[in-house]
Amino acid sequence: MEPEVTTKNFEVRFSDCDHHSRLKLSNLFLFMEETAIADAEQNGFGIWKMMKAGYTTVITRLKIRLLHHPVWGEKLSISTWAKDIIKDKVCLKDYSILDAQGHSIAQATSSWLLVNMKTGKAENPANAPYPIPLIQGKNALPEMMDILDPQVDPQIVATEIAKYSDLDMNKHVNHCRYVDWVTNSLDPQELKSRRIRSIQINYISQIPLGGKVNIVRFKNTNHHAYIFGTNADDMTQCHFQARIGFAD
Repeated sequence: MEPEVTTKNFEVRFSDCDHHSRLKLSNLFLFMEETAIADAEQNGFGIWKMMKAGYTTVITRLKIRLLHHPVWGEKLSISTWAKDIIKDKVCLKDYSILDAQGHSIAQATSSWLLVNMKTGKAENPANAPYPIPLIQGKNALPEMMDILDPQVDPQIVATEIAKYSDLDMNKHVNHCRYVDWVTNSLDPQELKSRRIRSIQINYISQIPLGGKVNIVRFKNTNHHAYIFGTNADDMTQCHFQARIGFAD
């Protein structure tokens, strides 16, 4: 059976929006997460099947490029598919996001690990107990996602503590919640005057319940803001890296 692209439809609700009536980026990430879960179910490697077999999948990086920022009442269709396995370790999954007229408004790419729940170690996704079908050669964003280098003038702008509502079924902070932490570190006037055109987040180490994270912002480059999340008790441990790209 040939693998299929999975598509889910969403309508931007009042509760999905910020105070400018725009879809919150964290809620867009939630829409993408729901589509990824549906894709796993449709193609035979759903969450419960994997967990019963002793495995789970963990996102490690995600990059999205926004051509248009959806607002309240807009209808979106989000499609996703697994496209490749690289270095016998990382599964790549892409996303295409269209508006109600079928126009492309965003593209994204992401990387995932297959984790053995007993050992806590990543294994080759090609050896998953339920195979992950690939649609090779179909790219939404063809570029790879690199580790982000620290920039100049680091400043701690906030400290977050992982709470009950931040966690998901994997018992650590859900990756969509990081997007709120990152966007909260931006100045409101900055968000009003400069449109976000891209965001990349690298998820490096999990944050458990009660984990304390310093949100460190570096001096902007011409078009980007860099925000890292570091362990508040050990600043050498980085939990995540983020890069926000602004439109000119």
